[in-house]
Amino acid sequence: MAQVVWTGKAVKDLRKLPANDQKAMQASVNSLEDYPATKSKPLDVIKLTDRGSAYRLRVGNYRVLFELQKGEPVIIEIQRILRCTSTTY
Repeated sequence: MAQVVWTGKAVKDLRKLPANDQKAMQASVNSLEDYPATKSKPLDVIKLTDRGSAYRLRVGNYRVLFELQKGEPVIIEIQRILRCTSTTY
């Protein structure tokens, strides 16, 4: 079982989220310990084509960017996904 490693930036990003989003984020990220062998709960993970060994995990309205380094997920960044509405532009 791999251990999830958080970068300093990712920890800062996590702290900025509302408490309920933090809990959902941590639960999803903790399930990355078994990635890619996770079969009990399918994850919304896509390999990023232009970033080498980088992946993105979708959690609600957020994207978690991570890399696999020596088989261990390293959480790099958390990005909020803004929805396109009439007030977005």
